[in-house]
Amino acid sequence: MAPLGAARALIIGGGDLGKLELLQTQTISSATANFTSLDVSTYNVHLFTMSDLVVTTQTEFGIRVSDDGGSSYETSNYFFGNQRGYSSGTFAERKSTSQGSIRLGGDVTTDTNSVFNGYFYMYNAGDSSKYTFFTSHNTFTQGSTYTMEFGSGVYAVASTINAIQIGQGILSAFSSGTISAYGVKES
Repeated sequence: MAPLGAARALIIGGGDLGKLELLQTQTISSATANFTSLDVSTYNVHLFTMSDLVVTTQTEFGIRVSDDGGSSYETSNYFFGNQRGYSSGTFAERKSTSQGSIRLGGDVTTDTNSVFNGYFYMYNAGDSSKYTFFTSHNTFTQGSTYTMEFGSGVYAVASTINAIQIGQGILSAFSSGTISAYGVKES
């Protein structure tokens, strides 16, 4: 155990809490990314990292959830609120109570330098008595304009969520990139 982890264990009496455990990495080439092995009975919190995602058409990225292991993905009951900032110093709000996914970021273009990077957390997916919540922070370029978007969302149905889909408009495809899913160890 690392010195800081050992000191923390002595103080709080537990193991190495908050440790990330890699569940799956997908190298994206032509489809949405479906994560169906999330081990939601073990992990209450999940972290997803997205690296250098390139899109095939200008659109937004979003998340959909599944309670049947990924056989189908829900298309309603999503709420989100995001703040977007531009390199020009301006900000805008994006929010919805009726969209078919939780928004991660939008208006990502197909320009040469336009890549999407970021992360989001998922909370309570394995608890059938609670809603599943998300927080996100992402960055991308729109041609030569740097843009960032951060916010939160919820799937407003109490259900055990055992799979998620990350996609470009949830309809189109990525042309490249990597997405990894981690479980956050609590004990």
